[in-house]
Amino acid sequence: MSPDPLDWLLAHRGWPACYPENSLEGIDAVLAAGARQVEFDVQITADRHAVVVHDNNLRRLTGEGGRVTELTLDELGRRRLRPDRRSRIATLGETLALFDLHPRVTAFVELKRHSIEHFGHRQAVEIVTAALRQAPCPCVLISFDPLAPALAREQGIEFTGWVIRSWTPESHRQAERLAPDWLFIRADRVPDETRPFWPGPWRWVVYGVDALAEARRWRERGATLVEVDDLPGVTGVAHGR
Repeated sequence: MSPDPLDWLLAHRGWPACYPENSLEGIDAVLAAGARQVEFDVQITADRHAVVVHDNNLRRLTGEGGRVTELTLDELGRRRLRPDRRSRIATLGETLALFDLHPRVTAFVELKRHSIEHFGHRQAVEIVTAALRQAPCPCVLISFDPLAPALAREQGIEFTGWVIRSWTPESHRQAERLAPDWLFIRADRVPDETRPFWPGPWRWVVYGVDALAEARRWRERGATLVEVDDLPGVTGVAHGR
């Protein structure tokens, strides 16, 4: 196990412990703090731009109604993110440009199911992969939808991941059919320690972890990466807004 947690911690949605989730400011700050892996979410606007945001319904994030998939990029650009109202929703291209100064950092890009359902699998994946092919850093397209990473691979994306909803024999069989590079699972969905992680061509990411000691335990059990909301805080890197 690497003694440096930055080697195996994944920054979830940038730095949501200190900045609006998925914001340019949060992702830029966590990169500056030394993150070597950053995960963020992608939805698609009505005029087919990939944007970095988790929810399709904007009420929680902006305090205003409306759905990303039903708004144009221009309309979406007028919204401001809670809590500080200074951050806006950025495009995938703008977000990936932050990695220009950090070309060895891996970006894990999660395509959300609302956009897949709205635009269809193939079109949604094509919109996102078009941006990923221009990225200055290694990228992994991930999704809860198993067809999305399969299509991304067909479209030339080298690294893909699947997020498992439940630890079941059917999920295991699906993973074997997909053979993604990464499998994601939430910590509270993994069985007790008497059951090891499924072996395969993939590496494991465990998310929903808040403390370094817990993250180390998941590493000992076989996770390659552990995803956290406050990477600088967990690692002890000094920070402030």
